[in-house]
Amino acid sequence: MRNVTQQEAQRVAVLFNTAVKSIGFYPPAHRAVTQPLEELSALFDDILHEKTETYLGIVEGVFFLEEHIFVAPNAGVSELADRFIKKGIDAVTIMKGVTFDELFNFVSVFARKESNAENLSKKLKDLGITSIKLGIEVLSLDSDGDLHSLQAYTDALHAVSGVMKEIENGRIPSSKRINAVVDNMVSMAMKDHKTLLSLSLIKDYDNYTFNHSVNVGILALSLGAHLGMDQEMLRGINTAGLLHDIGKTRIDKKILNKPGRLSASEFDVMKQHAETGSEMVGKMEGISPQIIDAVLGHHIKFNRKGYPEWARDRLFGIMTDVVAISDCYDAMTTLRCYNAPMPPKNALDCIVGLSGTSLDGELVSRFVDMMGKYPVGTLVRLDTNEIAVVLKAGPAEAEAPVVKVVIDPAGNPLQESRKESLLRSDGTRYASIIATVDPLLKNIDIAACVTK
Repeated sequence: MRNVTQQEAQRVAVLFNTAVKSIGFYPPAHRAVTQPLEELSALFDDILHEKTETYLGIVEGVFFLEEHIFVAPNAGVSELADRFIKKGIDAVTIMKGVTFDELFNFVSVFARKESNAENLSKKLKDLGITSIKLGIEVLSLDSDGDLHSLQAYTDALHAVSGVMKEIENGRIPSSKRINAVVDNMVSMAMKDHKTLLSLSLIKDYDNYTFNHSVNVGILALSLGAHLGMDQEMLRGINTAGLLHDIGKTRIDKKILNKPGRLSASEFDVMKQHAETGSEMVGKMEGISPQIIDAVLGHHIKFNRKGYPEWARDRLFGIMTDVVAISDCYDAMTTLRCYNAPMPPKNALDCIVGLSGTSLDGELVSRFVDMMGKYPVGTLVRLDTNEIAVVLKAGPAEAEAPVVKVVIDPAGNPLQESRKESLLRSDGTRYASIIATVDPLLKNIDIAACVTK
């Protein structure tokens, strides 16, 4: 059974959105209406040739079609996602045998302003449309649960941004949404923290503070799970990571987003975010003293030469040191207005160089052990001459991670990348890694590889 390609998934969304827009401006028989629907009908015929149904919809504001998830959508996909959200429609299932007339009638009623999740099903039934239905009876996931993982990520992103917006509006944030996100992420980490790690590759440069906070939460949680921490400790360490930069909501945006180095006075203002953040977190319900300390001390440094200076003699626990390592690593591997991103292996080398001074050397050693010889996000060349992105560390002794192959042996980018475990369950190898590759030289967006 063939899978839907990323290009087909995007094309479905664009055609669907084009038809919805056109039907409000042109007569039903106009080519602006019929042409996208004819192409959409043919595309569904092809997609459904060997299966009974396909599905598209929204997961926490992110559009998906089958396993393809559009975290950074183009304009057409973004418009369609907004339409689904405004109408309260989570998903639509398209079944084998769907006709042009059914697509036309569905788009016609979907485009009406009054149509929503509550009344659309009845309208479809009244029109005799049987091959299109709202919702998904059984949502299939691949073996790694990618859609569920991405939903957890987007949930965390919305929770963190929600907390920061409440603070900006002068309110004490509720802990309810953060707690729900943490419970879900901790459950995932306890099952397989290595799969969760791949989500830390997602980078949104336009929303750096939110995105960075979620990534630090994932890295801290993964390291905690790797260290064998119990569930309650994992909850605390994930919460601390998600909220560690909450104090930046009170920093002037001109300083926060300034390109280039900060002046001494600007840096003094920036340093206030740790203390301010700890005060804010301390007002939230159900936040433990260890979490407050981690927010306060994530820049205090292992040798206590960091900030805030007044807290240097304070006793900080392992939670603070774990968040500090996670914060440092994600900052190094992320493009910022004043700094180019480091490849994961280079960032690990820098982290090691900070052992015993800025960072706890023993925890750094465990962090490096968790990330493996080829850290998640590393672009590698295989002995098949394919180029792949490391998605999940494999057995350390085997040096065989799970990768996503993005370039074929002839050097051509794959239209649809594919996952491969370099060490298969039967003990045989798909391939071996022979070198690392600079993604800039291959014009590869590592973050996009996670969501394709």
